[in-house]
Amino acid sequence: MNSRMLLRGGLVADGIGATVQRADVLIEGPVIAAVGHVDVSPGECAEIGLAPGSVVCPGFIDAHVHAEGPLLAGGRVDGALAQGVTTLVAGQDGQSWIGANAATAGYLNRYFAPVNGALEPARDFSVADFGAAVTGRLMQNVAVLASQGTIRHNITGMTSRPLDETERAAARRQVEDALAEGAVGLSSGLDYLPSRFGGVEETAELARPLAGAGRPYVSHLRGYGPDVRAGLGELVAVGLGAGIRVHASHLWGEPGDLDAAFTAADRAGVALTYDMYSYRKSSTILASLLLPPEVQAQGPEHTLAVLADPGQRAALLGTEKLTGDYLHNVYLGTVPESMASCAGLPVAEAAARDSRPPGEWVLDLLVTAGLNAGGHLDRPALTDASLAWISTCDRHCAGSDGIYQGQHPHPRGYGAFARLAGHYLADGPETGYQRLARHLAAGAADAYGLRDRGRIAPGMAADICVIGPDGLAPHATYDAPRRMATGAELVLVNGAVVWPPARATAGQYPGRMVG
Repeated sequence: MNSRMLLRGGLVADGIGATVQRADVLIEGPVIAAVGHVDVSPGECAEIGLAPGSVVCPGFIDAHVHAEGPLLAGGRVDGALAQGVTTLVAGQDGQSWIGANAATAGYLNRYFAPVNGALEPARDFSVADFGAAVTGRLMQNVAVLASQGTIRHNITGMTSRPLDETERAAARRQVEDALAEGAVGLSSGLDYLPSRFGGVEETAELARPLAGAGRPYVSHLRGYGPDVRAGLGELVAVGLGAGIRVHASHLWGEPGDLDAAFTAADRAGVALTYDMYSYRKSSTILASLLLPPEVQAQGPEHTLAVLADPGQRAALLGTEKLTGDYLHNVYLGTVPESMASCAGLPVAEAAARDSRPPGEWVLDLLVTAGLNAGGHLDRPALTDASLAWISTCDRHCAGSDGIYQGQHPHPRGYGAFARLAGHYLADGPETGYQRLARHLAAGAADAYGLRDRGRIAPGMAADICVIGPDGLAPHATYDAPRRMATGAELVLVNGAVVWPPARATAGQYPGRMVG
């Protein structure tokens, strides 16, 4: 097989300049060798002529995705590949079983499997163990974050108090070990348990090893929407305390609040970036959407005991999140197979089919599922205008927050990048494709320190997405969430064609764990 390849006749959106340029791209092995007018002798390399109007972009980087389960199982995420995503950043929200000990992996299998999938059998599974397990089996690249909640559980389980000095030192060593094994940062998920038990001072101490490594602290904030300024304030305080840059996961709120928080971060001298997708609905574990944190604070068995206790159950049914009005906006994603016909429905509608009050019905669902249920929340306060502002800001990079578990996943895992492409191209392709390349590739590469990815230039990794003349188009919807995007005519990972499947070389697995 010829290790040299020439992409000829396309426009290049390199993620660097202001406008696209007509240029050839020469690839040698896993690296881009030249960009411009390239002369080669006949037979010197495999030459691929691109259709007029094709645009050669850097392979896209999903800054926030729950892909560890699919990658461990099959080495690829086709819903992402079809959109030109060549690198996936996993280990998000502080809750990954990558980096877990056996007890923590068992807990996460009970608590967070509707998001990440389960690690079976539950076992000690370090960043290095994950890297070894996927080496030689990947069609895409993966970058891995260490997870603050996972590390906390490794040390103290579900203890809600602050870590003492000895425990903090042990947690910091686990962060250092993860970085030495290839992690590209540290994540937290302050809506989740036990991640939410970590305060600013404790988290900053855990995050200090990131400074020497030049890696970010990445957080699912404690507050979004009307609480986003406080959420970003906590993020910036950790960054200031640790002397590091910070990154907010799936950020949303009013533009005025966000802009004020960004200004405060700049004044504090803390570099701040964020990711977001362009959908109004969110998606997560159903227990997190509906149950107070204190009900979940002692672990799954305690939570299930609360749901079975008549008095405590009655108190829960009096809370706002178990009312019919709220449950009209909660849609079922992952449910037990015996209830699969309900997947995709609002909780209130599914309950009405059984002629039952929605609050009682959904608590019974959680018990039946052993808490292994996921759902999507509609957020009417998140307007199209706010989403457009969020996607346009220079601090933004694309993150699908894709979840690939359950009968009815959110469509963002199959359409977020294609959908964002339409936003950047609204003002025309000449400058639009460069904005697309920066938001869908270069921004995430900079945020995570992936220095040889995210741009098209000599010496960079040959991760490439060629978008055809008709552009990148999403087809996944809330009713049909797994429909593949179209328009990524050719996707290369480290110089090898991986998409479409008919053009990929059988038996080639060019993906890597990158950092």
